[in-house]
Amino acid sequence: MTDKLYQRDPYLREATARIVGSEDRDGHWAVRLERTIFCPEGGGQPADTGTINGLPLLALESDGDDVVHVLAGDPGGGEARLQLEFARRFDHMQQHTAQHLLSQVLVRLFAAPTLSFAIGPEHSSIEIGRPAFSEEEIRALEAECARLAFAALPVRVFATADLSSLRLRKPPKVQGRIRVVEIEGFDQSACGGTHVKNSAEIGLLKIMRAERVRANVRLYYAAGYRALRDHQLKHDLSQRLQRLVTQPLPEIPAHVEALLRERDELRRGLQKSRQREMEREAAAAAAEPGGLVVRELNDADPADLRFFAGAVMAAGKNALIFRRTPPAHVVIGRGRGDIDLRVISARLFALLNGRGGGSASLLEGRGGDFSRIAEVAERLRAELGV
Repeated sequence: MTDKLYQRDPYLREATARIVGSEDRDGHWAVRLERTIFCPEGGGQPADTGTINGLPLLALESDGDDVVHVLAGDPGGGEARLQLEFARRFDHMQQHTAQHLLSQVLVRLFAAPTLSFAIGPEHSSIEIGRPAFSEEEIRALEAECARLAFAALPVRVFATADLSSLRLRKPPKVQGRIRVVEIEGFDQSACGGTHVKNSAEIGLLKIMRAERVRANVRLYYAAGYRALRDHQLKHDLSQRLQRLVTQPLPEIPAHVEALLRERDELRRGLQKSRQREMEREAAAAAAEPGGLVVRELNDADPADLRFFAGAVMAAGKNALIFRRTPPAHVVIGRGRGDIDLRVISARLFALLNGRGGGSASLLEGRGGDFSRIAEVAERLRAELGV
């Protein structure tokens, strides 16, 4: 059985340990130690990282009461030097203890049990047995968590087999002697993870967002240094926005909404103006001799190409409208005749080293090489009889 030093002292950053077994697993070494400072993944908490004799840990595995350390190379024999990546460990301690605090507050304020928990790379999350939370409830939840964190409640860990003396938030998953993490006077939970020694070390706990999951709700939160980094990012963004729009911070959302409405109105006006201009161009093109209108419109997007082709077709002409500039696009329309364009689609787009498809009267697709666009036009004239 591996002596799990991290359960007694999660702040321990370095130690030595005797190697009691190692084996080569297809180029990776599975190492067993007499004792370890490295906590494997479990209960929603990711595994620690660090080095053993300078070799980085690739993975940690639980094998019964043993912890197996997976390395890229052979660490040798005898005594090994263990070094923990403590910044990652302390982050896990903050997030995990914050979860215990948050889960108990949810029970006390809303009678809402925690169903699952996970520490992600950016945010931590808990799934709650409740369909939704209002903004006011989220604010109340954050305020109560802050009050309890600032109260600097001691966090202690102990083992016991006497469950009758405990006030566990939920029943343990194992029988017999269990490891209990207690936020003094507030929460008791059976847990094998690593935790801070005082609720003040959690720092600020911020709910980042809530999303519906089946009949429940998942809360994403950040605690400690994660909350600080999130605040720094959002502060920088708000400062940049203030410099750009020269408005007081509380008035920025309404100002940005007004700017977006104005932008949308301008876009709609420009689109209408563009379409009127294209209608005039299409009418002029349709008045030219011949039954096929060929136009290269490199400043038009695919929607504009379709609009132009449609106007030509409405005037009773066939259309070959395209743009060479990326994203290269082709629209072929039949405004007269009765041939099904899908019959010749593959041959036409093959000439352009492209792909496309559509309906009996309208084809659309991409072109890779427009050096043979004249051949496409001639093929269309031949097939459509124009």
